[in-house]
Amino acid sequence: MMTYCKWSTNSEVKVILRTICLCLMCVMTTPLSSTTNPTQHQQIVALITGANKGIGYEIVKRLAASETTVQCILGCRNIELGKEAISKLQKENDIKFDLLKIDLEDDPEEHQKTAKEIESKYGRCDVLINNAAVCFNDPTLYGKVSHTPFEQQAEITIRTNFFGTLSLTRAMIPLLEKSSSPRIINVASSAGRLSIIPSEERRKKFSSEQLTLNELEEYMKEFVRDVQSGTHSQRGWPNTGYGVSKVGIIAMTKVLARQHSNFMVNSVDPGYCSTDQNNNQGYVPAERGALTPFLLATLSTNENQFVTGQHFYEERAISWMYQ
Repeated sequence: MMTYCKWSTNSEVKVILRTICLCLMCVMTTPLSSTTNPTQHQQIVALITGANKGIGYEIVKRLAASETTVQCILGCRNIELGKEAISKLQKENDIKFDLLKIDLEDDPEEHQKTAKEIESKYGRCDVLINNAAVCFNDPTLYGKVSHTPFEQQAEITIRTNFFGTLSLTRAMIPLLEKSSSPRIINVASSAGRLSIIPSEERRKKFSSEQLTLNELEEYMKEFVRDVQSGTHSQRGWPNTGYGVSKVGIIAMTKVLARQHSNFMVNSVDPGYCSTDQNNNQGYVPAERGALTPFLLATLSTNENQFVTGQHFYEERAISWMYQ
């Protein structure tokens, strides 16, 4: 999982804190609760990306310990780190885990190969949890690379977080269609709240009920072009590639929910978790951030709890505007 992030200014930290306060004041739905047997199959087949550490690892850990039998497939960019994660998991769980190399920067053909491999082993996929992401809010990735200018960060971030996630999701949809209760859970962020977009016109476009994936892809490409030409601020974009990528992820969630009405497709703000993404500066434990994705993955449809097209924070669906 490529996760590197730092809120580089005090103002950014204040925005995050303010966002959380606003979330608590929102009118929220009944919170999710832990349930079992979400599918008609004997076990859930779940693919979790960015699963070797942080929130992804904690999601796998929760799924493995749940009452429902879950075949967890860890999607990791680094196979060796994935093996280390499985070794730790197997010390606590007497079950088998599967491991696949998944890099969001790979070509769509590689994602198709991943889907075919899962199909050959399991025949279907019940749950896809898109957790992997990259964040360049610290332009040196905490001293791991040389300084990365914003115009380069934007292209890398959008290509990886948005287009990479979309590519993998498209490859997995035929396998999800074979499930009796298909779910897509996209791990987003408060950085992707719709209110970060300064332009009201752009906010309306992203939140339109008529928005298509093709239109959304064009908006994301337009952001990258505007950043590279130095005109993004004048053209109504914010100063964050990571934030725009997560706006795209949440918008994609809602489009997919409309396109696949029998799927449960939802996005989750896990909170400001302490992970490598923020150099462990977050104040929410990663295991807490993993709770809502876990509940959405195991939510029983037998109790009329079918939810889709929603954005969740702390087990409740909230407004995308966070106000």
